[in-house]
Amino acid sequence: MDRVRVRRAPALRRAHRRQVRGIPAAAGVALPSRRPRRRLRGRASAAPGRHAGRHDPRARSAVAARETPRPPRRGGRARRAPAARRGQRGAAMSDPTLDREPAVTAEGNGSHWVRELQAWRGRQGRPVPRLRLVLVALVAVVVLAALAYGVYWWHWSAVHVSTDDAFIAGHIAPVSARVTGTVVAVLVADNQDVKAGDALVRLDGRDYEVALAQARAAAEAARGELQNATANIPLTDESTRSLLQEADASLAAIGHAQEGTEHDLEQKRSDLAARQSAVEAARAAHQAAESDFERVKLDRDRAIELYRKELVARQDLDHAEAAFKNGAAMLDVAAHRLRQAQDDARQGAAAVQSQAAAVAQARQRVVQSRAQVSNARTQRQQVRLREADLETARGKLDLALANVKQAQLNLDYTTIRAPIAGRVTRKAVELGQVVAPGQPLLAVVDLDDVWVLANFKETQLTGIKPGQHATVEVDTHPGLVFKAHVDSVQGGSGAVFSLLPPENATGNYVKVVQRIPVKLVLERGENAQHLLAPGMSVVPTISLR
Repeated sequence: MDRVRVRRAPALRRAHRRQVRGIPAAAGVALPSRRPRRRLRGRASAAPGRHAGRHDPRARSAVAARETPRPPRRGGRARRAPAARRGQRGAAMSDPTLDREPAVTAEGNGSHWVRELQAWRGRQGRPVPRLRLVLVALVAVVVLAALAYGVYWWHWSAVHVSTDDAFIAGHIAPVSARVTGTVVAVLVADNQDVKAGDALVRLDGRDYEVALAQARAAAEAARGELQNATANIPLTDESTRSLLQEADASLAAIGHAQEGTEHDLEQKRSDLAARQSAVEAARAAHQAAESDFERVKLDRDRAIELYRKELVARQDLDHAEAAFKNGAAMLDVAAHRLRQAQDDARQGAAAVQSQAAAVAQARQRVVQSRAQVSNARTQRQQVRLREADLETARGKLDLALANVKQAQLNLDYTTIRAPIAGRVTRKAVELGQVVAPGQPLLAVVDLDDVWVLANFKETQLTGIKPGQHATVEVDTHPGLVFKAHVDSVQGGSGAVFSLLPPENATGNYVKVVQRIPVKLVLERGENAQHLLAPGMSVVPTISLR
Protein backbone atom coordinates (compact mmCIF):
# COMPACT_ATOMS: atom_id res chain seq x y z
CA MET A 1 0.00 0.00 0.00
CA ASP A 2 2.97 2.32 0.54
CA ARG A 3 4.03 1.76 -3.03
CA VAL A 4 0.50 2.39 -4.28
CA ARG A 5 0.30 5.52 -2.24
CA VAL A 6 3.56 6.86 -3.71
CA ARG A 7 3.16 5.77 -7.37
CA ARG A 8 -0.57 6.31 -7.79
CA ALA A 9 -0.84 10.03 -7.41
CA PRO A 10 -4.48 10.33 -8.58
CA ALA A 11 -5.54 7.96 -5.86
CA LEU A 12 -3.65 9.99 -3.30
CA ARG A 13 -5.20 13.23 -4.48
CA ARG A 14 -8.46 11.97 -3.10
CA ALA A 15 -6.90 10.95 0.18
CA HIS A 16 -8.25 14.13 1.90
CA ARG A 17 -11.76 12.82 1.32
CA ARG A 18 -11.35 9.30 2.82
CA GLN A 19 -9.00 7.52 5.15
CA VAL A 20 -6.97 4.58 3.73
CA ARG A 21 -7.16 1.66 6.15
CA GLY A 22 -4.02 0.22 7.60
CA ILE A 23 -1.68 3.08 6.55
CA PRO A 24 -1.02 5.80 9.15
CA ALA A 25 -0.27 9.32 7.95
CA ALA A 26 2.93 11.22 8.81
CA ALA A 27 3.39 14.97 8.93
CA GLY A 28 6.07 17.04 7.24
CA VAL A 29 6.78 14.62 4.30
CA ALA A 30 6.55 15.83 0.72
CA LEU A 31 4.90 13.58 -1.91
CA PRO A 32 5.61 13.81 -5.63
CA SER A 33 3.14 15.07 -8.15
CA ARG A 34 2.44 13.77 -11.67
CA ARG A 35 2.86 17.13 -13.38
CA PRO A 36 5.99 17.75 -15.56
CA ARG A 37 8.91 19.45 -13.86
CA ARG A 38 9.50 22.17 -16.45
CA ARG A 39 5.92 23.30 -16.38
CA LEU A 40 5.94 23.49 -12.62
CA ARG A 41 9.20 25.40 -12.59
CA GLY A 42 7.86 28.04 -14.96
CA ARG A 43 4.75 28.46 -12.99
CA ALA A 44 6.60 28.52 -9.71
CA SER A 45 8.66 31.51 -10.82
CA ALA A 46 5.53 33.48 -11.66
CA ALA A 47 3.65 32.52 -8.57
CA PRO A 48 4.05 35.78 -6.54
CA GLY A 49 2.51 37.97 -9.19
CA ARG A 50 -0.28 35.78 -10.43
CA HIS A 51 -1.39 34.24 -7.18
CA ALA A 52 -0.75 37.07 -4.78
CA GLY A 53 -2.84 36.92 -1.69
CA ARG A 54 -3.97 33.26 -2.44
CA HIS A 55 -2.72 29.82 -1.64
CA ASP A 56 -0.49 28.51 -4.42
CA PRO A 57 0.81 24.99 -3.86
CA ARG A 58 2.99 25.05 -6.99
CA ALA A 59 4.95 28.08 -5.76
CA ARG A 60 5.54 26.49 -2.40
CA SER A 61 6.67 23.24 -3.99
CA ALA A 62 9.05 25.13 -6.29
CA VAL A 63 10.55 27.00 -3.36
CA ALA A 64 10.84 23.75 -1.45
CA ALA A 65 12.49 22.12 -4.41
CA ARG A 66 15.06 24.88 -4.65
CA GLU A 67 15.71 24.89 -0.94
CA THR A 68 16.10 21.09 -0.74
CA PRO A 69 19.67 20.11 -1.64
CA ARG A 70 20.01 17.19 -4.18
CA PRO A 71 22.60 14.50 -3.71
CA PRO A 72 25.30 14.24 -6.35
CA ARG A 73 24.88 11.59 -9.11
CA ARG A 74 27.22 9.65 -11.35
CA GLY A 75 29.30 12.02 -13.50
CA GLY A 76 29.25 14.98 -11.13
CA ARG A 77 26.05 14.43 -9.22
CA ALA A 78 25.82 11.87 -6.46
CA ARG A 79 22.88 9.45 -6.18
CA ARG A 80 21.13 8.91 -2.95
CA ALA A 81 21.53 5.60 -1.26
CA PRO A 82 18.71 3.09 -1.60
CA ALA A 83 18.39 2.92 2.18
CA ALA A 84 17.90 6.68 2.39
CA ARG A 85 15.32 6.57 -0.38
CA ARG A 86 13.48 3.76 1.32
CA GLY A 87 13.56 5.64 4.64
CA GLN A 88 12.27 8.80 3.06
CA ARG A 89 9.62 6.85 1.12
CA GLY A 90 8.53 5.07 4.30
CA ALA A 91 8.38 8.31 6.18
CA ALA A 92 6.35 9.87 3.40
CA MET A 93 3.95 6.94 3.29
CA SER A 94 3.57 7.00 7.06
CA ASP A 95 2.76 10.72 7.13
CA PRO A 96 -0.55 11.07 9.00
CA THR A 97 -1.33 14.35 7.29
CA LEU A 98 -2.03 12.58 3.96
CA ASP A 99 -5.42 11.50 5.20
CA ARG A 100 -6.32 14.72 6.91
CA GLU A 101 -7.69 17.96 5.60
CA PRO A 102 -5.07 20.54 4.49
CA ALA A 103 -3.91 22.91 7.21
CA VAL A 104 -3.29 26.70 6.81
CA THR A 105 0.09 27.91 8.10
CA ALA A 106 1.72 31.33 8.33
CA GLU A 107 3.65 30.76 5.11
CA GLY A 108 0.53 29.85 3.08
CA ASN A 109 -2.18 27.23 2.71
CA GLY A 110 -0.50 23.73 3.25
CA SER A 111 -1.95 20.73 1.46
CA HIS A 112 -1.12 17.13 0.54
CA TRP A 113 -0.95 18.30 -3.10
CA VAL A 114 2.36 19.93 -2.29
CA ARG A 115 3.74 16.71 -0.89
CA GLU A 116 2.66 14.79 -3.94
CA LEU A 117 4.33 17.27 -6.24
CA GLN A 118 7.58 17.11 -4.30
CA ALA A 119 7.62 13.31 -4.28
CA TRP A 120 6.92 13.16 -8.02
CA ARG A 121 9.79 15.58 -8.71
CA GLY A 122 12.16 13.40 -6.75
CA ARG A 123 11.13 10.32 -8.72
CA GLN A 124 11.28 11.90 -12.22
CA GLY A 125 15.01 12.38 -12.19
CA ARG A 126 15.67 8.80 -11.02
CA PRO A 127 16.62 6.26 -13.83
CA VAL A 128 14.91 2.88 -14.14
CA PRO A 129 17.01 0.16 -12.39
CA ARG A 130 18.90 -2.15 -14.76
CA LEU A 131 17.90 -5.23 -12.78
CA ARG A 132 14.26 -4.41 -13.42
CA LEU A 133 14.90 -4.20 -17.17
CA VAL A 134 16.69 -7.54 -17.09
CA LEU A 135 13.86 -9.13 -15.16
CA VAL A 136 11.27 -7.74 -17.59
CA ALA A 137 13.27 -9.00 -20.58
CA LEU A 138 13.72 -12.39 -18.93
CA VAL A 139 10.01 -12.67 -18.23
CA ALA A 140 9.24 -11.75 -21.85
CA VAL A 141 11.69 -14.38 -23.15
CA VAL A 142 10.20 -17.00 -20.82
CA VAL A 143 6.67 -16.17 -21.98
CA LEU A 144 7.67 -16.35 -25.65
CA ALA A 145 9.53 -19.63 -25.08
CA ALA A 146 6.54 -21.08 -23.25
CA LEU A 147 4.24 -19.99 -26.07
CA ALA A 148 6.53 -21.49 -28.72
CA TYR A 149 6.84 -24.71 -26.74
CA GLY A 150 3.07 -24.90 -26.35
CA VAL A 151 2.57 -24.52 -30.11
CA TYR A 152 5.23 -27.16 -30.77
CA TRP A 153 3.73 -29.51 -28.19
CA TRP A 154 0.24 -29.09 -29.70
CA HIS A 155 1.52 -29.88 -33.18
CA TRP A 156 3.61 -32.83 -31.94
CA SER A 157 0.70 -34.32 -29.97
CA ALA A 158 -1.49 -34.23 -33.08
CA VAL A 159 0.82 -36.64 -34.98
CA HIS A 160 2.26 -38.73 -32.13
CA VAL A 161 0.85 -40.99 -29.43
CA SER A 162 2.76 -42.18 -26.42
CA THR A 163 2.21 -44.14 -23.23
CA ASP A 164 4.19 -45.15 -20.19
CA ASP A 165 2.18 -48.37 -19.72
CA ALA A 166 4.62 -50.46 -21.74
CA PHE A 167 7.31 -53.02 -21.11
CA ILE A 168 9.81 -55.24 -22.90
CA ALA A 169 8.72 -58.79 -23.77
CA GLY A 170 10.71 -61.66 -25.20
CA HIS A 171 11.15 -65.40 -25.48
CA ILE A 172 11.91 -67.07 -22.14
CA ALA A 173 12.65 -70.77 -22.61
CA PRO A 174 12.27 -72.79 -19.41
CA VAL A 175 14.77 -75.62 -19.02
CA SER A 176 13.61 -78.69 -17.10
CA ALA A 177 14.64 -82.31 -16.70
CA ARG A 178 13.24 -84.93 -19.08
CA VAL A 179 14.22 -87.94 -16.94
CA THR A 180 14.79 -88.67 -13.28
CA GLY A 181 18.37 -88.59 -12.10
CA THR A 182 21.02 -87.19 -9.83
CA VAL A 183 22.89 -84.06 -10.87
CA VAL A 184 26.58 -84.86 -11.31
CA ALA A 185 27.68 -81.61 -13.01
CA VAL A 186 26.40 -78.03 -13.37
CA LEU A 187 28.17 -76.48 -16.36
CA VAL A 188 26.80 -72.91 -16.31
CA ALA A 189 26.50 -70.03 -13.87
CA ASP A 190 23.90 -67.33 -13.34
CA ASN A 191 23.58 -64.73 -16.13
CA GLN A 192 25.96 -66.62 -18.40
CA ASP A 193 25.52 -66.35 -22.17
CA VAL A 194 25.07 -69.72 -23.89
CA LYS A 195 24.47 -70.93 -27.42
CA ALA A 196 21.79 -73.28 -28.62
CA GLY A 197 22.80 -76.87 -27.88
CA ASP A 198 25.36 -76.07 -25.19
CA ALA A 199 25.44 -78.51 -22.27
CA LEU A 200 23.98 -76.99 -19.12
CA VAL A 201 23.53 -79.84 -16.61
CA ARG A 202 24.56 -83.51 -16.56
CA LEU A 203 22.72 -86.29 -14.72
CA ASP A 204 23.95 -89.74 -13.66
CA GLY A 205 23.36 -91.94 -16.75
CA ARG A 206 24.52 -95.42 -15.61
CA ASP A 207 20.99 -96.73 -15.10
CA TYR A 208 20.03 -95.57 -18.56
CA GLU A 209 23.09 -97.25 -20.07
CA VAL A 210 21.93 -100.59 -18.60
CA ALA A 211 18.41 -99.99 -19.93
CA LEU A 212 19.88 -99.30 -23.36
CA ALA A 213 21.81 -102.59 -23.32
CA GLN A 214 18.65 -104.52 -22.38
CA ALA A 215 16.70 -102.85 -25.15
CA ARG A 216 19.33 -103.77 -27.70
CA ALA A 217 19.29 -107.43 -26.56
CA ALA A 218 15.50 -107.54 -26.89
CA ALA A 219 15.82 -106.09 -30.37
CA GLU A 220 18.20 -108.88 -31.39
CA ALA A 221 15.78 -111.54 -30.07
CA ALA A 222 12.92 -109.96 -32.01
CA ARG A 223 15.08 -109.96 -35.13
CA GLY A 224 15.66 -113.73 -34.74
CA GLU A 225 11.93 -114.39 -34.42
CA LEU A 226 11.36 -112.38 -37.55
CA GLN A 227 13.85 -114.53 -39.46
CA ASN A 228 12.17 -117.77 -38.30
CA ALA A 229 8.75 -116.49 -39.28
CA THR A 230 10.10 -115.49 -42.67
CA ALA A 231 11.52 -119.00 -43.27
CA ASN A 232 8.31 -120.86 -42.24
CA ILE A 233 6.14 -119.10 -44.76
CA PRO A 234 7.50 -120.82 -47.97
CA LEU A 235 7.36 -124.31 -46.41
CA THR A 236 3.80 -123.93 -45.27
CA ASP A 237 2.83 -122.45 -48.59
CA GLU A 238 4.20 -125.41 -50.60
CA SER A 239 2.66 -128.12 -48.38
CA THR A 240 -0.75 -126.60 -48.21
CA ARG A 241 -0.79 -125.87 -51.94
CA SER A 242 -0.16 -129.55 -52.80
CA LEU A 243 -2.88 -130.73 -50.42
CA LEU A 244 -5.31 -128.30 -51.90
CA GLN A 245 -4.50 -129.40 -55.46
CA GLU A 246 -5.05 -133.09 -54.59
CA ALA A 247 -8.33 -132.33 -52.88
CA ASP A 248 -9.50 -130.30 -55.84
CA ALA A 249 -8.62 -133.15 -58.27
CA SER A 250 -10.42 -135.75 -56.15
CA LEU A 251 -13.43 -133.50 -55.88
CA ALA A 252 -13.51 -133.05 -59.62
CA ALA A 253 -13.38 -136.83 -60.27
CA ILE A 254 -16.02 -137.60 -57.72
CA GLY A 255 -18.10 -134.85 -59.14
CA HIS A 256 -17.98 -136.41 -62.60
CA ALA A 257 -18.92 -139.84 -61.16
CA GLN A 258 -21.78 -138.30 -59.31
CA GLU A 259 -23.04 -136.75 -62.49
CA GLY A 260 -22.93 -140.21 -64.24
CA THR A 261 -24.82 -141.96 -61.48
CA GLU A 262 -27.36 -139.20 -61.38
CA HIS A 263 -27.82 -139.53 -65.16
CA ASP A 264 -28.31 -143.33 -64.86
CA LEU A 265 -30.77 -142.73 -62.08
CA GLU A 266 -32.75 -140.43 -64.26
CA GLN A 267 -32.83 -143.04 -67.06
CA LYS A 268 -33.95 -145.80 -64.73
CA ARG A 269 -36.57 -143.55 -63.32
CA SER A 270 -37.79 -142.95 -66.85
CA ASP A 271 -37.91 -146.72 -67.49
CA LEU A 272 -39.76 -147.20 -64.25
CA ALA A 273 -42.27 -144.61 -65.24
CA ALA A 274 -42.76 -146.33 -68.64
CA ARG A 275 -43.20 -149.73 -67.00
CA GLN A 276 -45.63 -148.27 -64.53
CA SER A 277 -47.53 -146.85 -67.50
CA ALA A 278 -47.55 -150.35 -69.09
CA VAL A 279 -48.88 -151.77 -65.84
CA GLU A 280 -51.65 -149.27 -65.88
CA ALA A 281 -52.43 -150.09 -69.49
CA ALA A 282 -52.40 -153.80 -68.75
CA ARG A 283 -54.62 -153.26 -65.79
CA ALA A 284 -57.04 -151.29 -67.93
CA ALA A 285 -57.01 -154.06 -70.57
CA HIS A 286 -57.58 -156.65 -67.86
CA GLN A 287 -60.49 -154.68 -66.52
CA ALA A 288 -61.95 -154.44 -70.04
CA ALA A 289 -61.48 -158.15 -70.54
CA GLU A 290 -63.23 -158.81 -67.24
CA SER A 291 -66.09 -156.62 -68.33
CA ASP A 292 -66.41 -158.46 -71.66
CA PHE A 293 -66.17 -161.78 -69.87
CA GLU A 294 -68.97 -160.85 -67.50
CA ARG A 295 -71.07 -159.67 -70.40
CA VAL A 296 -70.60 -162.83 -72.50
CA LYS A 297 -71.15 -164.96 -69.39
CA LEU A 298 -74.49 -163.26 -68.82
CA ASP A 299 -75.34 -163.68 -72.47
CA ARG A 300 -74.52 -167.46 -72.24
CA ASP A 301 -76.52 -167.89 -69.07
CA ARG A 302 -79.47 -166.11 -70.64
CA ALA A 303 -79.13 -168.20 -73.79
CA ILE A 304 -79.07 -171.44 -71.77
CA GLU A 305 -82.18 -170.37 -69.88
CA LEU A 306 -83.98 -169.46 -73.08
CA TYR A 307 -82.83 -172.67 -74.74
CA ARG A 308 -84.28 -174.72 -71.91
CA LYS A 309 -87.53 -173.00 -72.45
CA GLU A 310 -87.07 -173.60 -76.14
CA LEU A 311 -87.33 -169.92 -76.85
CA VAL A 312 -84.10 -169.73 -78.80
CA ALA A 313 -82.41 -172.07 -81.17
CA ARG A 314 -79.40 -174.29 -80.49
CA GLN A 315 -77.30 -172.14 -82.76
CA ASP A 316 -77.84 -169.09 -80.62
CA LEU A 317 -76.78 -171.07 -77.59
CA ASP A 318 -73.64 -172.22 -79.37
CA HIS A 319 -72.82 -168.69 -80.37
CA ALA A 320 -73.25 -167.59 -76.79
CA GLU A 321 -71.06 -170.46 -75.58
CA ALA A 322 -68.34 -169.54 -78.06
CA ALA A 323 -68.44 -165.87 -77.05
CA PHE A 324 -68.15 -166.97 -73.47
CA LYS A 325 -65.06 -169.09 -74.11
CA ASN A 326 -63.50 -166.25 -76.18
CA GLY A 327 -64.09 -163.78 -73.33
CA ALA A 328 -62.53 -166.18 -70.85
CA ALA A 329 -59.48 -166.54 -73.07
CA MET A 330 -59.16 -162.80 -73.51
CA LEU A 331 -59.43 -162.36 -69.74
CA ASP A 332 -56.58 -164.80 -69.21
CA VAL A 333 -54.40 -162.98 -71.74
CA ALA A 334 -55.11 -159.63 -70.08
CA ALA A 335 -54.30 -161.09 -66.68
CA HIS A 336 -51.01 -162.48 -67.98
CA ARG A 337 -50.03 -159.14 -69.51
CA LEU A 338 -50.92 -157.36 -66.28
CA ARG A 339 -48.72 -159.71 -64.26
CA GLN A 340 -45.84 -159.27 -66.68
CA ALA A 341 -46.14 -155.48 -66.62
CA GLN A 342 -46.23 -155.53 -62.83
CA ASP A 343 -43.08 -157.67 -62.76
CA ASP A 344 -41.33 -155.23 -65.11
CA ALA A 345 -42.39 -152.32 -62.91
CA ARG A 346 -41.04 -154.02 -59.84
CA GLN A 347 -37.72 -154.65 -61.58
CA GLY A 348 -37.56 -151.03 -62.70
CA ALA A 349 -38.31 -149.83 -59.15
CA ALA A 350 -35.53 -152.04 -57.81
CA ALA A 351 -33.15 -150.67 -60.42
CA VAL A 352 -34.12 -147.12 -59.49
CA GLN A 353 -33.52 -147.85 -55.83
CA SER A 354 -30.15 -149.36 -56.62
CA GLN A 355 -29.16 -146.40 -58.75
CA ALA A 356 -30.40 -143.95 -56.11
CA ALA A 357 -28.16 -145.68 -53.58
CA ALA A 358 -25.26 -145.30 -55.99
CA VAL A 359 -26.07 -141.61 -56.39
CA ALA A 360 -26.21 -141.23 -52.64
CA GLN A 361 -22.83 -142.89 -52.32
CA ALA A 362 -21.46 -140.57 -55.02
CA ARG A 363 -22.85 -137.59 -53.23
CA GLN A 364 -21.30 -138.83 -50.00
CA ARG A 365 -17.97 -139.13 -51.74
CA VAL A 366 -18.42 -135.58 -53.11
CA VAL A 367 -19.12 -134.33 -49.61
CA GLN A 368 -16.04 -136.08 -48.32
CA SER A 369 -13.99 -134.67 -51.15
CA ARG A 370 -15.31 -131.21 -50.47
CA ALA A 371 -14.36 -131.67 -46.83
CA GLN A 372 -10.88 -132.58 -47.93
CA VAL A 373 -10.76 -129.48 -50.13
CA SER A 374 -11.97 -127.39 -47.24
CA ASN A 375 -9.35 -128.93 -44.99
CA ALA A 376 -6.71 -128.19 -47.62
CA ARG A 377 -7.90 -124.67 -47.87
CA THR A 378 -7.83 -124.47 -44.10
CA GLN A 379 -4.28 -125.71 -44.22
CA ARG A 380 -3.73 -123.06 -46.81
CA GLN A 381 -4.85 -120.48 -44.26
CA GLN A 382 -1.84 -121.45 -42.22
CA VAL A 383 0.17 -119.50 -44.74
CA ARG A 384 -1.74 -116.44 -43.76
CA LEU A 385 -1.20 -117.33 -40.13
CA ARG A 386 2.48 -117.60 -40.82
CA GLU A 387 2.35 -114.27 -42.60
CA ALA A 388 0.53 -112.82 -39.59
CA ASP A 389 3.22 -114.28 -37.38
CA LEU A 390 5.71 -112.61 -39.65
CA GLU A 391 3.98 -109.27 -39.22
CA THR A 392 3.86 -109.88 -35.47
CA ALA A 393 7.56 -110.58 -35.47
CA ARG A 394 8.14 -107.42 -37.44
CA GLY A 395 6.03 -105.48 -34.95
CA LYS A 396 8.00 -106.94 -32.07
CA LEU A 397 11.20 -105.96 -33.82
CA ASP A 398 9.90 -102.43 -34.39
CA LEU A 399 8.86 -102.23 -30.75
CA ALA A 400 12.25 -103.44 -29.64
CA LEU A 401 13.96 -100.91 -31.89
CA ALA A 402 11.67 -98.18 -30.52
CA ASN A 403 12.66 -99.24 -27.01
CA VAL A 404 16.26 -98.96 -28.08
CA LYS A 405 15.62 -95.44 -29.35
CA GLN A 406 13.77 -94.52 -26.15
CA ALA A 407 16.59 -95.87 -24.07
CA GLN A 408 19.06 -93.93 -26.19
CA LEU A 409 16.97 -90.79 -25.79
CA ASN A 410 16.77 -91.27 -22.03
CA LEU A 411 20.53 -91.61 -21.98
CA ASP A 412 20.85 -88.46 -24.08
CA TYR A 413 18.42 -86.65 -21.80
CA THR A 414 20.89 -87.05 -18.97
CA THR A 415 22.77 -84.19 -20.63
CA ILE A 416 20.47 -81.15 -20.46
CA ARG A 417 21.21 -78.68 -23.25
CA ALA A 418 20.17 -75.11 -24.03
CA PRO A 419 17.08 -75.00 -26.28
CA ILE A 420 17.93 -71.53 -27.62
CA ALA A 421 20.77 -69.07 -27.55
CA GLY A 422 20.52 -66.54 -24.75
CA ARG A 423 21.37 -65.76 -21.15
CA VAL A 424 20.92 -68.13 -18.21
CA THR A 425 18.52 -66.90 -15.54
CA ARG A 426 16.69 -68.31 -12.53
CA LYS A 427 19.19 -71.11 -11.98
CA ALA A 428 17.79 -73.44 -9.32
CA VAL A 429 19.92 -76.57 -9.69
CA GLU A 430 22.80 -77.70 -7.55
CA LEU A 431 25.29 -80.55 -7.59
CA GLY A 432 23.91 -83.77 -6.08
CA GLN A 433 20.30 -82.74 -6.43
CA VAL A 434 17.79 -85.41 -7.47
CA VAL A 435 15.53 -84.00 -10.18
CA ALA A 436 12.26 -85.30 -11.58
CA PRO A 437 10.79 -84.99 -15.07
CA GLY A 438 9.30 -81.56 -15.60
CA GLN A 439 11.11 -79.97 -12.68
CA PRO A 440 12.31 -76.47 -13.67
CA LEU A 441 16.04 -76.07 -13.34
CA LEU A 442 16.76 -72.75 -15.04
CA ALA A 443 15.60 -70.48 -17.85
CA VAL A 444 17.27 -69.10 -20.96
CA VAL A 445 16.25 -65.62 -22.16
CA ASP A 446 16.67 -64.81 -25.84
CA LEU A 447 17.97 -61.23 -25.84
CA ASP A 448 18.31 -61.13 -29.62
CA ASP A 449 14.56 -61.27 -30.17
CA VAL A 450 12.71 -58.88 -27.86
CA TRP A 451 9.77 -56.61 -28.56
CA VAL A 452 7.65 -53.99 -26.84
CA LEU A 453 4.10 -54.51 -25.57
CA ALA A 454 2.51 -51.08 -25.20
CA ASN A 455 -0.94 -50.82 -23.61
CA PHE A 456 -2.45 -47.80 -25.38
CA LYS A 457 -5.82 -46.35 -24.51
CA GLU A 458 -8.56 -47.23 -26.93
CA THR A 459 -8.92 -43.53 -27.75
CA GLN A 460 -5.30 -43.51 -28.96
CA LEU A 461 -5.72 -46.36 -31.46
CA THR A 462 -7.53 -44.28 -34.09
CA GLY A 463 -4.49 -43.67 -36.25
CA ILE A 464 -2.27 -46.62 -35.24
CA LYS A 465 -1.59 -49.03 -38.10
CA PRO A 466 0.98 -51.79 -38.66
CA GLY A 467 4.21 -50.54 -40.18
CA GLN A 468 4.25 -47.08 -38.56
CA HIS A 469 7.58 -45.90 -37.16
CA ALA A 470 8.07 -45.57 -33.44
CA THR A 471 10.73 -44.66 -30.91
CA VAL A 472 11.29 -46.34 -27.57
CA GLU A 473 12.83 -44.77 -24.47
CA VAL A 474 13.92 -47.03 -21.65
CA ASP A 475 13.96 -46.00 -18.03
CA THR A 476 17.07 -48.10 -17.45
CA HIS A 477 19.08 -46.24 -20.09
CA PRO A 478 18.05 -42.57 -20.07
CA GLY A 479 19.03 -40.70 -23.17
CA LEU A 480 19.04 -43.74 -25.47
CA VAL A 481 16.31 -43.93 -28.10
CA PHE A 482 15.60 -47.21 -29.89
CA LYS A 483 13.90 -47.37 -33.26
CA ALA A 484 10.94 -49.69 -33.80
CA HIS A 485 7.80 -50.11 -35.86
CA VAL A 486 4.25 -51.23 -35.19
CA ASP A 487 3.87 -54.96 -35.78
CA SER A 488 0.25 -55.67 -34.81
CA VAL A 489 -2.64 -54.69 -32.57
CA GLN A 490 -4.19 -57.26 -30.26
CA GLY A 491 -7.72 -58.33 -31.13
CA GLY A 492 -9.18 -57.38 -27.76
CA SER A 493 -8.51 -55.38 -24.62
CA GLY A 494 -6.52 -56.76 -21.77
CA ALA A 495 -9.58 -56.96 -19.53
CA VAL A 496 -11.33 -59.37 -21.91
CA PHE A 497 -8.55 -61.95 -21.63
CA SER A 498 -8.18 -61.62 -17.88
CA LEU A 499 -9.09 -64.38 -15.43
CA LEU A 500 -12.32 -62.62 -14.50
CA PRO A 501 -13.55 -60.64 -17.52
CA PRO A 502 -15.82 -57.68 -16.75
CA GLU A 503 -19.59 -58.14 -16.78
CA ASN A 504 -21.16 -54.88 -17.97
CA ALA A 505 -24.77 -56.12 -18.01
CA THR A 506 -25.51 -54.58 -14.63
CA GLY A 507 -27.54 -51.66 -13.41
CA ASN A 508 -24.56 -49.65 -12.19
CA TYR A 509 -22.21 -49.10 -15.11
CA VAL A 510 -19.22 -46.78 -15.11
CA LYS A 511 -17.48 -46.36 -18.44
CA VAL A 512 -13.74 -46.91 -18.15
CA VAL A 513 -11.30 -46.29 -20.96
CA GLN A 514 -9.84 -49.68 -21.87
CA ARG A 515 -6.28 -50.38 -22.88
CA ILE A 516 -5.37 -52.58 -25.85
CA PRO A 517 -1.87 -54.06 -26.24
CA VAL A 518 0.10 -53.01 -29.32
CA LYS A 519 3.19 -54.99 -30.34
CA LEU A 520 6.22 -52.94 -31.41
CA VAL A 521 9.14 -54.75 -33.03
CA LEU A 522 12.60 -53.24 -32.75
CA GLU A 523 14.51 -52.55 -35.92
CA ARG A 524 17.31 -54.90 -36.86
CA GLY A 525 20.43 -54.33 -34.80
CA GLU A 526 18.84 -51.99 -32.24
CA ASN A 527 19.45 -54.43 -29.38
CA ALA A 528 22.80 -55.69 -30.60
CA GLN A 529 24.41 -54.87 -27.25
CA HIS A 530 21.64 -56.65 -25.32
CA LEU A 531 20.67 -53.56 -23.39
CA LEU A 532 16.99 -54.47 -23.37
CA ALA A 533 15.64 -57.36 -21.32
CA PRO A 534 12.10 -58.65 -20.77
CA GLY A 535 10.23 -56.80 -18.06
CA MET A 536 11.89 -53.39 -18.47
CA SER A 537 9.60 -50.37 -18.39
CA VAL A 538 9.68 -48.29 -21.56
CA VAL A 539 7.93 -45.27 -23.03
CA PRO A 540 7.11 -45.86 -26.72
CA THR A 541 6.10 -43.05 -29.07
CA ILE A 542 4.38 -43.86 -32.36
CA SER A 543 4.45 -41.46 -35.30
CA LEU A 544 1.04 -41.40 -36.95
CA ARG A 545 2.26 -39.82 -40.20
